[in-house]
Amino acid sequence: MCKILIFGGTTEGRLLAEFCHENQLEAWVSVATGYGKMLLLESRFLHIHNTPMDAEEMGAFIREQGITLVLDATHPYAAEVSRNILLACTKTGTKRLRILRESLKGSGDGDHVVWVDSMEEAIRFLNQNTGNVLATTGSKELDWYTKVENWEERVYARVLSSSAVLAACEQLGFKGNRIIGMQGPFSLELNQAMIRQLNIRYLVTKEAGQAGGFLEKLQATSLCNITAVVIGRPIDEEGVGLDEVKEILIKGKSSETSICKGSIYLIGTGMGGPEQMTVKALNTLKNCQVVFGAKRILHDIGDLNPEILKLPYYLSKDILPWLNEHGEYQRIAVLFSGDAGFYSGAEKMAAALLEEPYSQLYETKILPGISSVSYLCARLKTGWENVRLISLHGRDWDLLEELNHHQRIFALLDKRNSVNALCSLLEENGYEHARLSVGERLSYEDERITTGTPVTLKNQTFDILSAVLIER
Repeated sequence: MCKILIFGGTTEGRLLAEFCHENQLEAWVSVATGYGKMLLLESRFLHIHNTPMDAEEMGAFIREQGITLVLDATHPYAAEVSRNILLACTKTGTKRLRILRESLKGSGDGDHVVWVDSMEEAIRFLNQNTGNVLATTGSKELDWYTKVENWEERVYARVLSSSAVLAACEQLGFKGNRIIGMQGPFSLELNQAMIRQLNIRYLVTKEAGQAGGFLEKLQATSLCNITAVVIGRPIDEEGVGLDEVKEILIKGKSSETSICKGSIYLIGTGMGGPEQMTVKALNTLKNCQVVFGAKRILHDIGDLNPEILKLPYYLSKDILPWLNEHGEYQRIAVLFSGDAGFYSGAEKMAAALLEEPYSQLYETKILPGISSVSYLCARLKTGWENVRLISLHGRDWDLLEELNHHQRIFALLDKRNSVNALCSLLEENGYEHARLSVGERLSYEDERITTGTPVTLKNQTFDILSAVLIER
């Protein structure tokens, strides 16, 4: 089931909160003010956060609450807030849906509607004309209207009736009947009454869609034979409509859609340490709640995030039972040394996660790391496009048969198939002049790369877990 966070303060946000209540979907609802909180119903399924957050605070909140789905239902003109939401979701790897209002551009035409791209352009138009102005663009844009010629006599500000907003209006210089404090959306009849009572010639509005009462404003200006100055939406957004997101939430209630699944990342950590991971893998790891891996790997990655729970398991037989008991964790990483696609346990783990119920609960992604072959060849300043890749680490392989068909072979070694054993095998079978480049503790401070022949290397001491490039 989704752990939902709704960024609201709009009609859509309130309707989504009510939908979650009606369908017994637990959700956090974030609004910027106490006034926004007042408009939300009380419900045991709804948790209200009513203080503004920047991108960093949003990310921390998402991690702390284990949020898996963020619904951005903020106002179409709250561009900065939407950017912060997008940034927080990107950094935490959280799924995000932007809730779009149906655009009503084109609903008004002729002499009654003037479309502009910005507040600056709207003010320029008003200064080219005379007559009273009804400003319905919100309190955050009110300072623009002080640039209108004779604004103290011409401009009426229709804003929310909260004490903070009214105080801001007075601070700008709006006084008395020039401030109209009311909660919209407003009906056609009420818009008409205000226009006639105040002798309005220009109504300034944002193109805010049906939920913002935009159509009623246009109809009122047309019937009253005045001009609507409409500021078009700042950007063409991608997102989903209110009805579509409701369908997604219902499906997510029974885990029928991947939008509400948790995420498990199988990450190749490279040779050792966070600097050997890709930027994508590192950023993903920082925002996980739980990280599994061998003790050495967990030690090597350091304290990327002190809130991460680290568990020394790397086999599915240990990890899956833990997941069964801890469904509250939604962002999980399993770490594998080297690259996740080169003789890695990631393949078996991915196969296990394809089985039910895990395939229904989690979306699995594999993030590659820097492999030992690419690292060693880079240190040797040679390419590896014509290198045969094998592993003698816990495996039996007919190395002599491989040498009959390949000039260059890269191999992972272990205690039994050691460098010394390899040198003896090559010398005994006529490959005493082969060139061997042995890599030990690659990427660590005590890294060592030794090049020689079977004859010169056979009596030296090497690390058990070495990698070797053989060139005959």
